[in-house]
Amino acid sequence: MQNELKVFKENHSFTKEEIQQEFDDFVKWNYHETDEEIEETHKHNMLRLFDKFKNTLDNTHLPKIMDDWWFYDFHIENDGIKLNLNFCDEFEIESEINGIWGMTSTESLTLLDVKCDYLDVKEFAKVNNVTDTTVRQWIRRGKVRTARKVGRDWLIPSITQKPKRGFVNVAYRWRYLPRELEDRFPFLIGHNTMYIFQKENDKSLYDIILGYPGEPNRAKIILSTTERESLELAFIGNDFIDSVDELS
Repeated sequence: MQNELKVFKENHSFTKEEIQQEFDDFVKWNYHETDEEIEETHKHNMLRLFDKFKNTLDNTHLPKIMDDWWFYDFHIENDGIKLNLNFCDEFEIESEINGIWGMTSTESLTLLDVKCDYLDVKEFAKVNNVTDTTVRQWIRRGKVRTARKVGRDWLIPSITQKPKRGFVNVAYRWRYLPRELEDRFPFLIGHNTMYIFQKENDKSLYDIILGYPGEPNRAKIILSTTERESLELAFIGNDFIDSVDELS
């Protein structure tokens, strides 16, 4: 156990200075010194968010963590960045020679939650050189999944990228289901996770996988494009959603 704790401490942050350095390294390697092509508008908006988070972090008091297995961590969300205090539940060294390890952790407390700017439909359309109608179609078809409904209109995080061509597989996680959704989509009852995969042999059909891998009540149904779009539109922008993660 002492060896596991040693490796754990070598790879995580326990002070303000350490999490600042970890964040700076992340920005450097993923946005400044990367071989990947990043669309300029998206890169600009991400760097604005990074500066906002960094300034907030710089002005926040964070005590040094003294207890074993606790650590600071940051997470990039669809509309911002969170700084969390986490607890490591399990830690396993898979290969000492290659330095490979695995762990599971619990997000215990959110210390900072820094949001990006939000754009209305007209602003998002202008940034992406499309019409307002196109943006609304993207939302209805489940291609802009980060939008939030405000009254009769939509707001979209500025860091949302222009949708790619074709369908992108996705995972939704939720805390609860409103009665209206249970009535419309009874197959969701008893679950809090949904994966949507487009079928390879028939692009008009989608596998809806309900539940995490290994759950005893895991289930699968198949929906058409129209049914899948109706399902996603019922989820997009609602407060009961915990997370929306597009799958590469």
